Amino acid sequence: MLFKKARAYAAQRTQAIIARLGKSRLLLQTVDFGEVAEGRLVVETREPGGEWKVHEDHSNLVVRQAEQIMAQMAINQGPGNNNSALSYIELGDPPFPANPPSLNDAGLQASTGQRKAVSVTASGNIVTCVADWSTAEGNGFTYTEAGLFNGLLGAGLMFARKVFAGITKTNAFEMRFTWYITFLVNTQGGDCSGIALVGPSTVAAMTYYVAAGGENSIAATFDFVVGANHVDVFLAGQRLVPGVQYNEAAAPLNAPIGGPPLNKGVNLIGFAANPGDKFFLILRTLS
Repeated sequence: MLFKKARAYAAQRTQAIIARLGKSRLLLQTVDFGEVAEGRLVVETREPGGEWKVHEDHSNLVVRQAEQIMAQMAINQGPGNNNSALSYIELGDPPFPANPPSLNDAGLQASTGQRKAVSVTASGNIVTCVADWSTAEGNGFTYTEAGLFNGLLGAGLMFARKVFAGITKTNAFEMRFTWYITFLVNTQGGDCSGIALVGPSTVAAMTYYVAAGGENSIAATFDFVVGANHVDVFLAGQRLVPGVQYNEAAAPLNAPIGGPPLNKGVNLIGFAANPGDKFFLILRTLS
């Protein structure tokens, strides 16, 4: 029943847009929408003679310029004279909490200059990058962010960024950062159909949010006019249907809220987010 309602609503929206903009300005197509890569960072510490203790183990944001890096990888070109492989991890120490990762991030918020080359291995479609700081290295900083870079040490492009609770490094322990990058062809994208607005549609802003679980709404990091139906929502590579699976809404959103509690956003209809669900909120403008 929900699927039939979604199809009917999508058909109504299609006809409304066609009537508004004209058929010549629209391309009806099947869209395969899926992430190309996703990341996970594990941060561990170990006292001499002890066992590794996990301090952080969460998904992280693969930033937009990773698209450029992956293109360079395909032809073995990039920063540092044809060296485009993932090559080092860099640490930052902005005051906690650090600025949340954004798709537009090109570097760390406050780099400490602490960088270590990674050992890189690949198994199937997963690349593992590991960097260790010994008891004598990296001391005197409280680290709250990390970035994975390609190219020459200190001169590469950032592929992914993660923020976390502070770890104050001393000579009492060593530290290990393990970054997993999973390359994907598609994530349920073959089941996503919609309308691509070729000429008149522009992506003005976007929000990426990874759910803790139980959220009934997702806050946007951009401003928009509620009710204009310019916010598209994607969950795990599938485009949700406005009015059926979500509604645009002003603050306060339905609790529990994913993201800044005073922001506008979308209320989910008929379901709550599961742990690890990945939401993209895209602000689309028509010219």
